[in-house]
Amino acid sequence: MSDFFPEKPILFYPSLAKRFGADEAILLSLLRDSLLLNGLPDGKGYTEVMFSNRQWHDLASFWEVEYLTQIAESLSRQGVLVLSIGTSGTVRVKAKMGSSSTTHQPQQVSAHAAPPVVSVSTENTLPVYDHLPPRAKPEAPKVTRGPAPTFGGTNGWRRQKDELEAIFEQHEERNQRMVPMSMHWKPSAAFHEFLARHSIPSEFAQTCLDEFVLYWLAKDNKRETNWDQKFLAWVKREWVKQQSQEARDKRSDQLLAGSVNENPRRDTRESRKRVTAAIMDIKDTDW
Repeated sequence: MSDFFPEKPILFYPSLAKRFGADEAILLSLLRDSLLLNGLPDGKGYTEVMFSNRQWHDLASFWEVEYLTQIAESLSRQGVLVLSIGTSGTVRVKAKMGSSSTTHQPQQVSAHAAPPVVSVSTENTLPVYDHLPPRAKPEAPKVTRGPAPTFGGTNGWRRQKDELEAIFEQHEERNQRMVPMSMHWKPSAAFHEFLARHSIPSEFAQTCLDEFVLYWLAKDNKRETNWDQKFLAWVKREWVKQQSQEARDKRSDQLLAGSVNENPRRDTRESRKRVTAAIMDIKDTDW
């Protein structure tokens, strides 16, 4: 009997099905698990998670992707979540994951209860004396003596940092400037200036942004001082792939067109050869 239950079960809430729909309740349970495991807060009270095209299909593989997207759009229309679909097929889901608020009942006060005791603070009140207290003598300031001069000895001059300490300090400063990848990362204005120097349109770079962010989010604790350089190398590599594929397709079309035009010429040459062979055959009198 246990062979019939190979995967983790999906929680189904009848109250949610009655309110939003049966399939919507199933998808809502799956999305809640993903938001709890992989979701990131956006700073506005929402938790957001991003799926690649493959991850979105695997979320509910028993449905077609089109039907899965329709159910998610239904939940979005009902105000349960915020759904956005990228140009490369990535899907962003954002929802509030806070717990329900607890209602506090007012505390009942008995009519026969004793009145509250009000304590008066005496921190800011001045003391009262019958006679003036003796004036305290001011304490002499303490003088902190430094080390005695050594007149050029080994302890009197500031020690220079060795090469290893300087390398450690440079490494620590670089680590402080490194930042992790975030779901809402965008390239800076300087990135688009470098992109124009390579004759790559900004629209093409925009189509690569979601895949780039999703790839580096999967790399735990990955930090960089400048993500623009990583993204520029990513876009240049994808641009070269696209240009090479377009060149191969164009060359294939040209070869196919050339083979079509060559067939009539080959047929004409073969006909001339047969006529010439028939003429040169003296014994053949059929012509």
